[in-house]
Amino acid sequence: MEPEKVILYPQLFWGCVAMMHTDFVHVYCQVLELFSRIIDRLSFRDKTTENVLLSSMPRDESNTNDLGEFQRTESRVYEMPPSSGTLPKFEGVQPLVLKGLMSNVSHDFSIEVLSRITVPSCDSIFGDAETRLLMQITGLLPWLCLQLSQDQVLVSEQQYQKACSVASNFAIWCRAKSLDELATVFVAYARGEIKRVDNLLACVSPLLCNKWFPKHSALAFGHLLRMLKKGPVDYQRVILLMLKALLQHTPMDASQSPHMYSIVSQLVESTLCWEALSVLEALLQSCSPVQGGSGGSYEDGTDERTLVPQTSFKARSGPLQYTVMAATTTSQAFPLSAAAAELEMPSRDVALQNTRLTNSKNRVA
Repeated sequence: MEPEKVILYPQLFWGCVAMMHTDFVHVYCQVLELFSRIIDRLSFRDKTTENVLLSSMPRDESNTNDLGEFQRTESRVYEMPPSSGTLPKFEGVQPLVLKGLMSNVSHDFSIEVLSRITVPSCDSIFGDAETRLLMQITGLLPWLCLQLSQDQVLVSEQQYQKACSVASNFAIWCRAKSLDELATVFVAYARGEIKRVDNLLACVSPLLCNKWFPKHSALAFGHLLRMLKKGPVDYQRVILLMLKALLQHTPMDASQSPHMYSIVSQLVESTLCWEALSVLEALLQSCSPVQGGSGGSYEDGTDERTLVPQTSFKARSGPLQYTVMAATTTSQAFPLSAAAAELEMPSRDVALQNTRLTNSKNRVA
C-alpha cells in the first residue's frame, strides 16, 4: 500500500495496538514488525495523522473488558495507583512497546518500534505528555550505550548509524521541550563525538534527574530494574552503569531501596560483581542521612559507624578496617577472631561481607 493511503485505514494501526496485548511472544513480535511498517508509512509532522487516529480510536464499551484488564496490569507494572473501579483511560502505545524489552525474543522488535516513535508529536497516541520523553530515553539509552561499548566488537556500522539517527531525533524532541542541554548531548552522540559509555551517562544522567527526578524516579527505576532482571543478559552491565549514574544525582526513597537492593544484589557474585557493588554503594549513599547524623544499626546490633574509614562496598582504599568496639558487640557482629580481623581480607570477600551487613539493615527497614 502506498504511504499516503495508509492513513485512510486507521483500523490497521488500532488493530496492531489491540494485538500488542497478546501473551504469545511470537505473535507479539509479528505485530511489532507490522506496526513498524505502518509507522513508516504515516507522517507525524503535523496534527493530521494524530487527529485521524484519535477520531477512529475504538470506543465500543461492550468490548473493552479485556483491554481494561490489560491496562490495569500495565498500571501495576509501572507502579501507577490502582483503578477506582472504572476502566482506566488509554495510556498510549509506549508502555505496550516498552514491555517487549523484557524478552530476549521481542527485544529487537521493540527497539525498532521505539526508534520509529521517537518523535515530539502525538503524545495523545504514544504516551503521557509529562513522562513520555523520560521513558523513551530510559528505554533506548541502554541500547544507545551498547553501541558505544568496547565489548560489543560486533556492532555493525549500520546499527551505529541507526543509533546516531535515534540520537538526532532525541535532540529534535529535546529542543521542542526546551531541554537545550540534553539536546546538545544527543547532538554530540549523533555526530560521533561521544565515544565512551561513561561519558554519555555522565552527561545525560544529571540532566534527566534535574528534569524528572525524584517525582518520576520510581517509573524510570522500575523499568530499568525489570529489564535488569528479565531482559537480555548483554544489557546487564550498561543498565548497572546507568543505575549508578542516576543514583549519584538523585535522592532515593527509602521505601524503594529494598526492591532495588534485592535485584542488584543477585549479581554481586557474578562476573558483574564490581558493577553491582558500585550500584549498591551509590544506593547506600543516596539513601544515607546527612553527614554527621547519628547513623543506624544492623539487625545483629552492629552500628553502621563501625565501617570505617569509608562506606564503600568495594573497600577501594584496601582491606576494610574495623574500629575498636566493646567485646560484646564485636562477638555479635563478627564471628571472626580478633586476630583474623587484623588479617588482610581479599577485597571481594570484604565487599560481600559489607553487602550482607547492609542486607541485614534493609530487612530491618
